[in-house]
Amino acid sequence: MEPIKQLAALAGLQDRYIHAQGHTEHIALADQHAILTAMGYDLTSAEAIAGHIRELQHKPWAEVVAPVQVITAQPPLTVRVQQPVASACSGWQWRLVTEQQQEYSGQLQVATSDIIERKQLNDKEYLAFNLLINVELPPGYHQLTLTAEATASAPEQQYQQQLIVSPSRCFQLQDQAVLHNTKGPAIQLYALRSSRNWGIGDFVDLKNLVAPLAELGNDFIGLNPLHALYPGLPQDCSPYSPNSRLWLNTLYVALEHSPEFAECQAAKQLYASQPFQSRLQRCRAAADVDYHAVSTLKAEIAGLLYQHFKQHHLSSDSERARQFQQFIAQSDSSLLDLARYQVLQTVLFKRDMQMACWQNFPPEYQQPHSDAVKQFAEEHRDAIDQQLYLQWLAQQQLADVKKQCQQQGMAIGLYCDVAVGANSNSAESWGAPEDFLMQLSVGAPPDIMAPKGQNWGLLAYNPDTLRQKAYQPFIQLIRANMRYAGALRLDHVMALLRLWCCPPGADATAGGYISMPANELFAIMALESQRNHCVVIGEDLGTVPAEISALMATYQVMSYRVFMLEQKAGSYQHRDQTYPALSLATVTTHDMPTLVGYWHEHDLALRHKLDLFPSAEIAANLEQLRKDEKQLLCQQLQLEHGNVRQLVTNSHLYLAATPARLMAYQLEDLMLVATPVNIPGTSTEYPNWRRKLPLDFEQALQQSDVRQLITAMAEQRQSKH
Repeated sequence: MEPIKQLAALAGLQDRYIHAQGHTEHIALADQHAILTAMGYDLTSAEAIAGHIRELQHKPWAEVVAPVQVITAQPPLTVRVQQPVASACSGWQWRLVTEQQQEYSGQLQVATSDIIERKQLNDKEYLAFNLLINVELPPGYHQLTLTAEATASAPEQQYQQQLIVSPSRCFQLQDQAVLHNTKGPAIQLYALRSSRNWGIGDFVDLKNLVAPLAELGNDFIGLNPLHALYPGLPQDCSPYSPNSRLWLNTLYVALEHSPEFAECQAAKQLYASQPFQSRLQRCRAAADVDYHAVSTLKAEIAGLLYQHFKQHHLSSDSERARQFQQFIAQSDSSLLDLARYQVLQTVLFKRDMQMACWQNFPPEYQQPHSDAVKQFAEEHRDAIDQQLYLQWLAQQQLADVKKQCQQQGMAIGLYCDVAVGANSNSAESWGAPEDFLMQLSVGAPPDIMAPKGQNWGLLAYNPDTLRQKAYQPFIQLIRANMRYAGALRLDHVMALLRLWCCPPGADATAGGYISMPANELFAIMALESQRNHCVVIGEDLGTVPAEISALMATYQVMSYRVFMLEQKAGSYQHRDQTYPALSLATVTTHDMPTLVGYWHEHDLALRHKLDLFPSAEIAANLEQLRKDEKQLLCQQLQLEHGNVRQLVTNSHLYLAATPARLMAYQLEDLMLVATPVNIPGTSTEYPNWRRKLPLDFEQALQQSDVRQLITAMAEQRQSKH
């Protein structure tokens, strides 16, 4: 095997993959070279490459005990131990502390017959054996300490291993006696219009949406990712390119519904003033969210509210102040990192637009725990505390929405979405760059939805760091996003097995897949799912390897089935296999044209206009495919050609009758909106993530066509068991 290919295999870089259309694609050697270089390997000489190969071959045997073990079966507990033969120890003591602080301990003696593997590496021989500990552990996070008795050649040594015991599957609705098939709208929260919001949907809009939707038989409200974005760069508004996936977007806070607003005369006077109201009305009336104008309005009021909170609560150590301090104390370090980063990025960006990325910060600000950052935090303490205060309000308001869902009897409540990666200029990566493959960008290879491939500008987790940290970054990610959710969608679930990564400066076709510890990540997800009573949906569109489908089935992660991507005769003939019980079915998604846009081929026209087709041949093929799909739709759904209202009604009722346990629909389809919310493969070419719904949601839900269709879907879903 060529040294580059050998190194790639050891580093977890795959040299081939099965294309979405079924054929095998090989990764060019030059592309492998570029990706390995971006991963930090020195490929400038044969000696350097050989050194990396030796290092990676030795690495697994250098660990006496693995830092973490994820298991699903008990007992006995099996712990693999590896030692050089020259210093191997036969006498071991073990101590196990469970998550519930129960303690177990004992001693074990290892005999030669217990050796399960030997390995010769250069001039040193290693051996491996299993320690069998007869303890039954509950699902959870437990700590094992192993102590090797002193020998003539080695002193007493202690080793730690995090034990993660997982249930066999994710939480399911039937676990809490929800036996009917469910449905709900999938909305872009920012796109909601209302008579009271500030030109962007917010958490009070969301709360006000719960009762009327529940009344119409909806079991959940699906949401775009609510991840924290960039207060100083409001134009960076994609919910899938977040600043932090662990915290919330504070632009969704309804400031006038905070307790401080009711107390603060200055804020109320500014809000009621004619100039402020005029600006507010312009933001409300705009067809697209004006992020800059909205964030400016909110910042003016937020500053007054925080100063009031500081002067009237923090200064007197009121009960509300103590609740705020408790929120800070109970949050992990990522919260303070985010608040500091948001202020630091804003201040530096105003000086130099190149400093939108922390990699361009002055060196002393590139380390979150440097003396310079600490000094900056002292000098800007009020601004940083204001960000913490807004995050606290966001958490309180979203908790209120969850409570409202429960009170209205929604079977699921909020169906949330977690982005596949953090942005390269994010607080997440600034706070812990070691957690990510910093020089690579995540995307997807070419497929029918994006013929040129996709480069999302996001970061992949570093699988080695994940393991060394006992998967704590991933645990925190899942836990944070399940906090208010009854269902959680993992965008691009294939990322748990492998990620398409592109080197710097390369387009999306020059990437390759890097392997991730899928078995461990799925097991952890099942544990958090059961603990949070949260159903898990995996967005498995595009190039889906068989291993992902098998893992999803094993752990009962729901598949993501899109009606508009299933326009082939076999999908109708085998409807129950196309939309199985263990799935969420949806007519369209935020990455696709609306039904009206699809029928009138607005999306194809836009792709031509924006030069998104790699060739005229591919464009012609997709145009012919669209004609064939529309003909099939007319046949299967008994449509009058060109009757888009009938298309909307019949497609939704068809999907409602499938066995899929969850069904999502887009409000814009029911309202016959023609324009898409997002066009994959674009950034500045199209105003993604800005388009609002055409009507206030209160009015939309009163429209007879909309109400009748939602009610009919609910009846269809309730009758399916």
